[in-house]
Amino acid sequence: MTDVYAAWAAAHALLLFILLPLLSGAGALLFARCCRGLSRRGRGLCFALGIGASFAVFLALAIAVGSQGAVVEFDRALAGSLSMSMSMPLLWLLSWFTYLGDRNFLTGISVLMTLYLLWNRQWRLAAFCAITTGAGGALNWLLKQNFERLRPEHDHGYASAAGWSFPSGHSSASMAVYGTACYLLWRLAPPSWRLPGIAVLAALIVAIGLSRILLQVHFASDVIAGFSVSLGWLALCVAAERGLRASGERGERLQ
Repeated sequence: MTDVYAAWAAAHALLLFILLPLLSGAGALLFARCCRGLSRRGRGLCFALGIGASFAVFLALAIAVGSQGAVVEFDRALAGSLSMSMSMPLLWLLSWFTYLGDRNFLTGISVLMTLYLLWNRQWRLAAFCAITTGAGGALNWLLKQNFERLRPEHDHGYASAAGWSFPSGHSSASMAVYGTACYLLWRLAPPSWRLPGIAVLAALIVAIGLSRILLQVHFASDVIAGFSVSLGWLALCVAAERGLRASGERGERLQ
């Protein structure tokens, strides 16, 4: 059965690459609209549920990969089907998308965001940005060293990748950096920019993750694990920043 699902996904790779980011952008837009109407306590509950669910997904995938069960079977079947069905023009397009999740490129974005916040004396948000993105990268490295999963074979020449496979560094870093950018947009951007910006960034995060699968440099579970662990870390950092901001506001009122 896993072979059937893998073959279907490989045959509809371009459709999935278009549809899934669009759905993710729409989902992020809906989530942001819902959060805007919640009370502070309601938002806190959402963050708590998000943190728990994200880390639960990662833990489930980690156990599944370690047990070499159906998830690993599907991963291998999908990678094998993709290697036989991907066209050269699509691989070329995907290679451009995957660059947007490159570690050096995202490090540059993170540094620029932090410097901008420091320039504008947004000390707490600058610390939030540096810690969320920097520690998120360190967390991914530690997890890779722990699992030591080999990558799928790929020899098409449109992407090169070294190091361990689980969880995906591109997916994890994209979620950390572009997710941080989403929060900064929500906090600092003009109201008319917030929802469109969040939708575009959410779609970009998913497109980068999909590009890693379709280029066959990562298994599907690598990408989902990278998304889930970084989303949990991001939600934890956002909850901490919100808590510090609320404490600061209470202290100012008491003075």
